[in-house]
Amino acid sequence: MVYTNKDCVSVVITTASLKIEGKIYVLSGSRLTDALNSKAKDFLAVTDARVYRLDTGELLYEPAYLAVNREAVQVMFPA
Repeated sequence: MVYTNKDCVSVVITTASLKIEGKIYVLSGSRLTDALNSKAKDFLAVTDARVYRLDTGELLYEPAYLAVNREAVQVMFPA
């Protein structure tokens, strides 16, 4: 079994209509932008997510796992 070391990063992601707070895992020593710019996958895996309406701040969902299409991401930053 091959294991790759990853670091957990708490993030805030915004799309056109949502704000997503949660955790993503990046390769140890890599930057958050490296994960966002990776062409290997079309989706970012977000765990322990909280999804809010961007306009009102209303909490919509609290999924344990969420797949976010990287093309939908407008802003992403470490929390």
